[in-house]
Amino acid sequence: MRRQIPLAAKLGVSFVAVIVLAVALIHLLTTWSTARQFDEYQRTQREGVATQMTAMLSNYREQNDTWVGVKEAVLVQYFIVTLGEQAFQLERPIWDVPYLLVEPHGLVIAGYVSMWPNDFVTRDEDGEHYLLAEDWEDQQVPVTVNRIRVDGEIVATLIVGEVETPGVSESTFLSTVTRSTLIGGGIAAGLALFLSTILIVQILRPLRALSSVTERVAEGDMPEQVTVRTHDELGRLGTSFNHMLESLKRSETARQTMTADIAHELRTPVTIIQGTLEAILDGIYDASEETIAPIYEETLHLGRLIDDLRDLALAEAGELRLEKEPVDLGELIRQVSETAFLARENAPNLHLDISKYLPVIDLDQKRTRQVIANLLSNAIRHTPSDGDVIIRARRIGEDIEMSVSDTGPGIKPEDLPHLFERFYRGDPARGRSAGSGLGLAIVKQWVEAHGGTIEAENRTTGGARFIIHLPSAS
Repeated sequence: MRRQIPLAAKLGVSFVAVIVLAVALIHLLTTWSTARQFDEYQRTQREGVATQMTAMLSNYREQNDTWVGVKEAVLVQYFIVTLGEQAFQLERPIWDVPYLLVEPHGLVIAGYVSMWPNDFVTRDEDGEHYLLAEDWEDQQVPVTVNRIRVDGEIVATLIVGEVETPGVSESTFLSTVTRSTLIGGGIAAGLALFLSTILIVQILRPLRALSSVTERVAEGDMPEQVTVRTHDELGRLGTSFNHMLESLKRSETARQTMTADIAHELRTPVTIIQGTLEAILDGIYDASEETIAPIYEETLHLGRLIDDLRDLALAEAGELRLEKEPVDLGELIRQVSETAFLARENAPNLHLDISKYLPVIDLDQKRTRQVIANLLSNAIRHTPSDGDVIIRARRIGEDIEMSVSDTGPGIKPEDLPHLFERFYRGDPARGRSAGSGLGLAIVKQWVEAHGGTIEAENRTTGGARFIIHLPSAS
């Protein structure tokens, strides 16, 4: 079994890795950028000094036509130092930079030779210094090279090194920058870890609450709603979870109610059948047509109930097979209406308002007949004998609208949202006389299987109305 790593550990390691990488990247970029800027600054300083020196040296050469005395006149200045009664004349460079003034053939005219590497300058037997390096771009020491020209002829070359001692100031400056970057990065990393910890806690708290409630639901318990106070994606997840929990509760309640209703619907005919058969077996009743007929009626009721439940289950699963054929809906309404009203004593008045322009459409005739019969049976049952039942059918656009209205007491507002639920009866006191409670549920499933819709409403003049819309290309 693979070891499970907690989400908190995964998030913590991820945040730490990101913080370390970010600090390291910032440190490297800062050090590299600072070094480049520092080198650019030194180059600019070096070129500035070289330009000033070149101008003064060119001017000296033009005036004197020789390099003799150039050091004393241009490159150094003298000052007197007194120690007691003795006075000493000392010199100091005007430009505190390593430089070399070299003739075209390589002789060093002036400069601080000791400040240059040995592979730059050599000394011959006569004590003269000569320049060794020729390709300055290949040298590791950064220098600025200016050619000194007089009348277009190169008379000398000025080589200027770093303005300050190479390596010392740069290394000190860069080490300071590095230290400052690391200190700042450490502080930033600490703050980032602190904020990351807070964020991890805010993420995990609602997730743990959701996980705890989910485990309870998996065990069959239906707890109250989970509390998630955030207003982000986790908050929306918590809200969706609460909606799901309410839906599960309603589904569980509906399942329990449906199970109880099915048991009740089955128990009643079974009890009648069992009681009647026991009475016949005990000799209380004779086995005559009069005593056996009720048993037969109850078995028919049981068969219809079982068939309805099976068809409803197939329709809700999307596996109901419709046997469609061209049907004249107006004629079908007339046939079903005539049969339904002739079979009832003291039936209300029937009014048919069927458009003569109804098209012939493809329908499952058996199930459409059942839809019309169930709606008519419902209307007749709730309409007094002196009332009216009105059936209308007409074409509206691409749809066919059929409505069944009555002048009965109408539907209670609190019952309207539940009319098409299984086993729902608006008035529980009606018992079995009001039907099995599956009629309207079956109607809804059959209509939707044909791609249509059904809705129920109360008429403003009294009574109820059921309206069906079927696509004409059904």
